[in-house]
Amino acid sequence: MPNNIDKTPRHDETIGWSVLSRSYRRGDIDPPHYHVEGQLLYATQGVMLVETGERRWVIPPQRALWLPALQDHSYSLLSQTELRTVYFSRSLIAACSRFTKSDDVHVITATALVKELIAGLFSPEYQEASLRTMALLLMEILSEAEHRVTELPMPQDERLSRVATDLLVNQRWAASVSDLADLATMSERTFSRLFIRDTGFSFRNWKQRARICVSLDLLSSGVPVKQVAYQLGFSCPAAFTAAFRSVMGATPRDFMT
Repeated sequence: MPNNIDKTPRHDETIGWSVLSRSYRRGDIDPPHYHVEGQLLYATQGVMLVETGERRWVIPPQRALWLPALQDHSYSLLSQTELRTVYFSRSLIAACSRFTKSDDVHVITATALVKELIAGLFSPEYQEASLRTMALLLMEILSEAEHRVTELPMPQDERLSRVATDLLVNQRWAASVSDLADLATMSERTFSRLFIRDTGFSFRNWKQRARICVSLDLLSSGVPVKQVAYQLGFSCPAAFTAAFRSVMGATPRDFMT
């Protein structure tokens, strides 16, 4: 387990929760660390690549990630990101007996209610009793929320992971398999074989999914579908919409705020 732990008290057991807001630039990295509290990571803007041991999670604004207490993690910021973290004490987690998955890292959908509750916990307009009620309700929602499979599995091989992260951060959508294999210092054939082994997708299909995940941040920021399509290298908006529907099961406009 990493030695880097944030020991700053966030709350006492009578309160049971606290929040933290941080802004990050694209390419920023938060090195491996852990907290004594459970936490919910959510970005109002931006896309995060969160690593927990051997697993990696791509988290756009439409998703939130639950991290149990003492779970080591790190994250890289794939775009300008506004992070909102809600910390829950062990006693508050224990008070929600239905939260049977509290010891498991998992992704949930950031529904409208989840977003409003998180925003409310950051608001100075509410009294302590009301805020605690919001925190408890948020915990109840976490206990019944359907776990989402991350739409973009990241390769486990360190060379492939480094190249995939570079592609996401710098949005090198025009890069070929040959170009990226060279960066990974392996043959194109080995690159392709290991990529399928690690992710379950060919590199071509994985890159398609990667572009869709990145598009979620742009769509949630109100960027028009046509502009998103061309910015991410699609031939036309119709091609982007078709690819989006195949990955997300919905249209891009369904994800626009």
